[in-house]
Amino acid sequence: MAMKVVALAGNPNVGKTTIFNALTGMRQHVGNWPGVTVEKKEGVFEYNGQKFLVVDLPGTYSLTAHSIDELVARDFLLKGSADVVVNVVDATALMRNLFLTMEILEMGLNNVIIALSKIDLAEKHGVEINIKRMEETLGVPIVPVNAKEGIGLDELKKKIYEMANGMVKERPVIPKYDPEVEREIEHITLALRETPLAEEYNLRWLAIKLLQRDDGVIKLVLRHLGSEKLDEIMGHIAEVEERYKRAMDLIIASQKYEFIDRLMHRFVRYTKTEGKSFSDQLDGILTHPVYGLIALFGVFYLVFKFVFAFGLPLQELLDGAFSYFGEWLAPHITNEALRGLIVDGIIAGVGSVLSFFPLVFLLFFALSILEDVGYMARAAVVMERIMRKFGLPGKSFIPLVLAFGCNVPAVMATRTLDDERDRLVTMLVNPLIPCSARLSVISFLAAAFFAGRQALVAVSIYATAVLIAFVVAWLLSRFVIKGEESPFIIELPEYLVPGWKTVILHSWERSKEFIKKAGTIILLGAIAIWYLSNYPVPLGSGGSYAEKLGYFFEPYMRLMGLDWKAAVSLLFGIIAKENVISTYGVIYGNEAAIASVMTPLQAYVLAMVTTLYVPCIATIGAIRAESNWKWAAFAVAYMIALASIVGIIIWNVGSALGY
Repeated sequence: MAMKVVALAGNPNVGKTTIFNALTGMRQHVGNWPGVTVEKKEGVFEYNGQKFLVVDLPGTYSLTAHSIDELVARDFLLKGSADVVVNVVDATALMRNLFLTMEILEMGLNNVIIALSKIDLAEKHGVEINIKRMEETLGVPIVPVNAKEGIGLDELKKKIYEMANGMVKERPVIPKYDPEVEREIEHITLALRETPLAEEYNLRWLAIKLLQRDDGVIKLVLRHLGSEKLDEIMGHIAEVEERYKRAMDLIIASQKYEFIDRLMHRFVRYTKTEGKSFSDQLDGILTHPVYGLIALFGVFYLVFKFVFAFGLPLQELLDGAFSYFGEWLAPHITNEALRGLIVDGIIAGVGSVLSFFPLVFLLFFALSILEDVGYMARAAVVMERIMRKFGLPGKSFIPLVLAFGCNVPAVMATRTLDDERDRLVTMLVNPLIPCSARLSVISFLAAAFFAGRQALVAVSIYATAVLIAFVVAWLLSRFVIKGEESPFIIELPEYLVPGWKTVILHSWERSKEFIKKAGTIILLGAIAIWYLSNYPVPLGSGGSYAEKLGYFFEPYMRLMGLDWKAAVSLLFGIIAKENVISTYGVIYGNEAAIASVMTPLQAYVLAMVTTLYVPCIATIGAIRAESNWKWAAFAVAYMIALASIVGIIIWNVGSALGY
């Protein structure tokens, strides 16, 4: 039996990902949609002996393709790729969520199921929904779900099975507009009926999108109708807009909301609620210009305190295990060169990086909890006020937060920004945000030189890097990439108890890339470092390739109080930031040896320079892919200059103060 395809569609923050995880469990795959850098999540579940492939579409508020996320979701639905479309609707924001529902139904789809989430929260807000009457009104099956507690999942699977196998017949409601708008829809539909488009698309949907001046639909219709007929249609649209004194997309949107409002009166009842809710009171603190900022720093300090408190003992345990394994293996390898490669190169280099996996996983774990609880949106509101002063749009907050995990997907996430100027500024400052790879370097140096104060040191480096990113954004937006910032709109989701299964799944999905990198790029880097450190003569004689390379850059490094070993580690760090650790692992072997030849000030300078200098090759490639080589080269050049200036300042000021 062929696998049926289920598409999950819905607004951002409606619980779509929670339902996806609950349906598919661990049977998931994360990649990119063909041709675009938007994350594609797929998973499989089985019901009644039949397998279903679940595709989690990007969260979107509408299907008018203003952003790449909307385009991906719309194209998938338009092509009829799904046997069943599960539209996840947030019961606490029915009006806005049903706008997307109406857009899906306007496509002419007759395979839609509504998964109604957050009903318990809606009832707390005094919203009572009659499910049976809602089904009758909308003409599609509706399944109330609470994925975190497993409520409604079996019923949802059953409905999906029935819909996919033709056991459910539905008569979905279609939005109706004012007579004048309906006449224009009919006029365009008649014109399109004589074209091949009639065989591929719902003509009413095409007519509505043409009325809304959707760029993709305009190009599509132009190919089939020709410019003369299209100009005639656009002329009609302009006349209607003149009579309404408004743009047609606003006319259709407002009339669609009026239609939804009339429908909701049939199945929604509002009861009175008195006083401010606890959520509102908490928001008053967490989104306050002053208290919210204090809370933000406090939250992230606790995040790093948690990461180091639980992660460092595990890191030390893993580090000891790799060292023990190397010592045990060494006597069993008789060939000296092979023994050096495996023990001193691969095990010491890759092992020193892999030992930091607990810290990376715990960082993603903490960030996933903050996302699930609903705090990250509040943090965005607090930071927006500051970001606006530095020329960054509020929407940039999400790509910048993603950068704490990895700069590559964070650079790709700038595609969600509509304005080209906003996109470029955000993209160019993104690599200044310390990613999880740089966390491993910061942790490595903090553990060796700042025992007991690791969290404070890490927070100071992160805070400095973020502040520098804002200053650079201000300079770029003022002198390099000029323009107006776009407005900031963000939804504050309800505070929720995190779903631990979802949190762990997210943390693993994000942090497993760290292990993949250790098995590929860092492995090759460790082998290269070992070779350069031992040929033509071993390290320490001054004649190895690594020393020659390091000595070439040493005069420049001395300006920051660093030596040739730091130069070599930073050069290999361009391949992957974790190579900074593996280089020191190969050269010194352990933290104690490093602590004996470096001062805390030098360690702090190295951590700061590693954070700010050239991003890894993958990030440079992402910037080039999202813009061009000119901006990628610009990012490399300005970050080298910036890291040098900051390193020189910290070294000289620290030395003058007696550190």
